[in-house]
Amino acid sequence: MISKVGLENIHHVGFQGNTNILDKFRETLKTESANNNVNLSGNEALANYNKPIIKNDSNTLKPAENIESFIIKDFTEPIKLKGDEINTLGGERIFNDEGKLEAIIVKGDKTSKEYIVDTDANKITEIIERDNETGFANRIDYFGIKYNENSSGTVQEFIPHTNKLKKESNFNEEKLNFVKIFNDDKNIENYFESDGKLSWINVKDNKTGLTTHYVVNDAKQIKYADIEDENYNSLKEISYDKGKIREVIENKYKPIKNIYGITPDNIPLKPAVFVEAPEISKLNGEKKFNSDGTLKHVTTTDGNKKTEYIISYDGKRVKEIKEFNNEQKTKEIYFNEAGNTNIKEYKDGKIYKTTFYTKSKQPDCVMEYTPDEKVSKIVDYYKDGTSIRKYMEEGNPQYGYINMCFDKDKQLTAVVIKNTETTTTKYDD
Repeated sequence: MISKVGLENIHHVGFQGNTNILDKFRETLKTESANNNVNLSGNEALANYNKPIIKNDSNTLKPAENIESFIIKDFTEPIKLKGDEINTLGGERIFNDEGKLEAIIVKGDKTSKEYIVDTDANKITEIIERDNETGFANRIDYFGIKYNENSSGTVQEFIPHTNKLKKESNFNEEKLNFVKIFNDDKNIENYFESDGKLSWINVKDNKTGLTTHYVVNDAKQIKYADIEDENYNSLKEISYDKGKIREVIENKYKPIKNIYGITPDNIPLKPAVFVEAPEISKLNGEKKFNSDGTLKHVTTTDGNKKTEYIISYDGKRVKEIKEFNNEQKTKEIYFNEAGNTNIKEYKDGKIYKTTFYTKSKQPDCVMEYTPDEKVSKIVDYYKDGTSIRKYMEEGNPQYGYINMCFDKDKQLTAVVIKNTETTTTKYDD
């Protein structure tokens, strides 16, 4: 099996916050988990053994013998800042109600650049190059990462005149860490070592949901390949010698008897109701404008309830909605540049649930939090958004930590349980 690293900047495709936890959760259940049959008695294990095998179409499990067509040769250089741009840049300066700088807008004939500023640190955290006509982003550079504050750590590029993500590049101290290409049929990812050598390649077939991981040698020949399904089950493991296939191991999985009382039908954690980004022209309420005359936000009130609509700096779309009850925040809704939606729900001023929706308006995952805002439950969905594929619960009264995998027939295919108590002892110097 290939041990895949957590990608610290993957949240830029979706949204900020806790996605590192989601990445770990999605990769917890591997092939060995499916073979554990945790807590099964002898009779239960025998019953499980006699269940039908989960079928895999071998015609869709054909790895390549060379990866030349999967090597991404067109790299994007990160933007480098001098560090004094906040003081030296020309353009329209946008300030918030406290008089702190939020953004600097530099307008051109066809495109404009938005320099987004962290108002507390007074540093540029994003640069968005935007098409003046369509309002869509052409490119976004993300800064603010400790090891390269003045060089963008992640660069996203979009198909012109659309909000469809085309490529994402990630850098560590200005050295390429990974680059991804997003296509309708296949997504291709290249990962690199610190010395710049290509290390491995991931190719996801968007029609079948299968992902093939290729480990390559210095000559860019395949050393090993692993084909996984949507639940990270390894279906085929292939060894190579000088680029030629030498050994193939096929894995077939059997459902596990579910003795835990938790099924996709009775998991209580449900996604928030999807919210569509409203048209700005239909918003009525108290309006505030930027110094260049573009609409900044609209506030509507209904008794004790208040809703704020935050407008993008080009004035063409709602990028965020905030809801309040008696001045206490109850919900935040974010609409990102790639068309995804993130809904955060609050109780007593603290976040208790986050729902991520895909561009196709289907739920991607739901997170629930404890009162001290730690993730306690996660529900992860298949691509269709109707079937639950994974569930995690921290602090289950009977099992402690439980992490479960389901197929599309709602059968349990893997489970990990860890019921532990942790004691920390601190000593004085």
